[in-house]
Amino acid sequence: MKKFSVQVENLNMLNEALNSDCNDVRFGSDFCEWKIPSLAILKKAYRLVNDAGKNFTYVTPLVASKSLDKLEQQINFLAEEKKMRIVVNDLGVLRLVKHHLNLKPHLGRILITIPSRCPWPQITELQVDERVTNEIAKIFYQTSLNSELTLNILRNHGIQNFDVEWIPSCFPHLTFPVDRGFTPSIHLHLILVVITRRCHTARLLGEKNPQECSRPCYVNAFSLKQKTLDMTLFLHGNVAFRIIQPTRQHVNELIRLGVAEFIIAMNPVTGIESGKKVNTLIHSLT
Repeated sequence: MKKFSVQVENLNMLNEALNSDCNDVRFGSDFCEWKIPSLAILKKAYRLVNDAGKNFTYVTPLVASKSLDKLEQQINFLAEEKKMRIVVNDLGVLRLVKHHLNLKPHLGRILITIPSRCPWPQITELQVDERVTNEIAKIFYQTSLNSELTLNILRNHGIQNFDVEWIPSCFPHLTFPVDRGFTPSIHLHLILVVITRRCHTARLLGEKNPQECSRPCYVNAFSLKQKTLDMTLFLHGNVAFRIIQPTRQHVNELIRLGVAEFIIAMNPVTGIESGKKVNTLIHSLT
């Protein structure tokens, strides 16, 4: 069964997501701890999603220690509700979540190493023996989940589901964790290239204090032209992305592989900012 989730970072986008044909709504940011909502906003988001009859997943970012107290309050609230997923991109947050049997930790993409996020395909095009080239490519397109040791550690922390990005060359290597009982969720379109502690979107737009930031990334993103590589990246908040358009063929292949969830990000990078556009994408892929 194909399941499409929509990931949003604020209540305006949440209302649009609820007007779409998605199954789940993911609320929160993977990357920016300054976007962690207040407890009141989180409660409102949870209520709206629950009232709409959709499943709620809370997405938490990589954080500094000062944000853990705020997240602990939110996690305690969610643990009192029905069983739900918490996407974790920080080991400190994972430690908070694992104390609650009612919460299901889901490994976020920041905690997964993928060499091919790097936009330099020349690495696999070296003028060497073909056998060596194939071995380089194999390493380049595997993830840190292609390791029994890593999977055993995740099992011990109660994790069986993980997020990965839309990198078609990596898809065949997902069979390794799938065959060992893990289930991937795939982010459509976006590939994380680099994440920074300092938000360059805020810097470019003159935002001085992250605590008082007006969140320009909710409506703006920048294209970055890399002349040497002849490549365009997209700056969104404190992250630079690549974009690859998903195809129906790849979606069907991933379903046969064992992928149960496809994630649609509503933001200015994808250009998907309405429930109508979400539905158009879902229908094009099914």
